[in-house]
Amino acid sequence: MKQKYTAFTLAEVLITLGIIGVVAAMTLPTVISKVDRRININRLKREYSVFQQAFQKIAAENDASFKNALAVCTDNTAQHACLKDIFKAKLNTVQDCDKNSGENLSKCFAAQEDVKQLNGKPVKSSAGYFNNNTTAGVVLSDGSSASFWLDTVECNSSLNKNKQRCGWVVIDVNGPNHNPNTWGKDLYLFFIFTNQIMPADAKSTDNSCSEDNEECYQDDCETGTNYGLTCASKYLFE
Repeated sequence: MKQKYTAFTLAEVLITLGIIGVVAAMTLPTVISKVDRRININRLKREYSVFQQAFQKIAAENDASFKNALAVCTDNTAQHACLKDIFKAKLNTVQDCDKNSGENLSKCFAAQEDVKQLNGKPVKSSAGYFNNNTTAGVVLSDGSSASFWLDTVECNSSLNKNKQRCGWVVIDVNGPNHNPNTWGKDLYLFFIFTNQIMPADAKSTDNSCSEDNEECYQDDCETGTNYGLTCASKYLFE
């Protein structure tokens, strides 16, 4: 006696495929987002190492003081470009941008109007930390880019009693031509002190977020409810 086998009908197959498609559509964006986040955090760690090494080399060549290297930055109209050039000498770069050379920084860095806070809101002009008309930037051979700002050659921009800042650098870990161009995702803020370069955290910021003040720096980088300026510190050290 032959055994009879039953098979799925075409309708059942189509229904099953439809369910699979719906589930995939619901879960795939989350999976992709988590993968992108991990990739960018790994890029962040790479760039932090690159800039730490550059900082240490600069200091070593100037009597163990980064501040001494800034003595050449005497032209007040080109101080940011001067800081950029100091770092550029220790980095592998493929593009150089600053207002003094006639280049537009957008070739090296996302324009401020294209940048978002971690919560999805536009950045405030007072806390953009870069501007196409004033800062100076580079694109590195690894695809990342950086924007530089020099506060003072004396490194006496006081954030608090224990921190004297020379300037800062914003690193775009996947470069100027790739999204999301968002603080805490692919944009990270680092402060340059006399003895180290460190990611911004709630204790080292200068309250330049206008009406939000300290709230800008109390970032919840997992849920993305705040600005995102201090996420580098959380990803690197927490």
